[in-house]
Amino acid sequence: MAFFASGPEADESRIADLATEWRAIVAREQETRVTQVAAWETQLAELRAEQEALLRDGHWVAGPDDLLSILGQSRQELYHSALLAWLLDPQGRHGFGSGFLEALLRRCTPDPPTAELNRARPALEVSKGKARADVVVSGPGLYLVIENKVDAREQPQQCDQLYESFGPEPGALFVFLSPSGRAPVTATGDAREAFKTMSYADIAVMLRDALACAPGKGATAHGREVASNYLATLEREFQ
Repeated sequence: MAFFASGPEADESRIADLATEWRAIVAREQETRVTQVAAWETQLAELRAEQEALLRDGHWVAGPDDLLSILGQSRQELYHSALLAWLLDPQGRHGFGSGFLEALLRRCTPDPPTAELNRARPALEVSKGKARADVVVSGPGLYLVIENKVDAREQPQQCDQLYESFGPEPGALFVFLSPSGRAPVTATGDAREAFKTMSYADIAVMLRDALACAPGKGATAHGREVASNYLATLEREFQ
C-alpha cells in the first residue's frame, strides 16, 4: 500500500509544482498569442498593400455614379421634370424620336394619338387659370398634362384645379407621376377618373426599352449618355 506524504512541507511542494506547471502553461499561451498576432499583422499588412494597389489603379470605388446623385439632387422634383420633358421631346438628342412619348401615351389610354407625334413639343411650369402643370406636351390632337410629385405633398385642390384648367384643351390627358405610382388625393369626381397614375419605376422601364432600341439618326453620344445616366438615377433611387 502506498502512502502519500502529508503535512505543511508536502503541501508547499505540491503548490510549488502547480505554480511551475501554471507558469509553463502561461508561457506557452503567451508564445502562441505572440505568434498569432505576428501572423495577423502580416496578413493585415498584405491586405493594406492590396487595398492601396486597388485604390491606386482605380479599382476600389464607392458612392454613386449618376450625376443627380453625385450632386445630391436625386430627389429634386424640378430636375426630374426637366429630364422627363427632354425624353418626351421627339426632337431631343437622345435619338428616341417620338418613341418614348408614344410609350408613355400607351400607358395612359388604349387609343393614344400617334399621328404627327413628331410635332409634339414639351414645356415646363405651364400656367393656366388657377393651376400650373409641371410638364405639358402639346401637339396635333394632344395635350398631355403631367403632375410630378417626388417628396412634396399636393397643394389643396391641386389636381382638381389642373383638370378644371387644362381639361377643355383638345386631346387632354392627365398623368400623376410619383415614386410609388399612388393615386392623387386632390383629384375628385371627373378628375379622379381622368388622372392616370404612373410610377418612376414605370418611367425606368420605358427608358430602358428606349435605350435598347437602335438610336435614331439625330442621337448624339452625349444625348445617349444623358439618357443612360438618368436611367441609373431611376434605378438607384426608385427601384
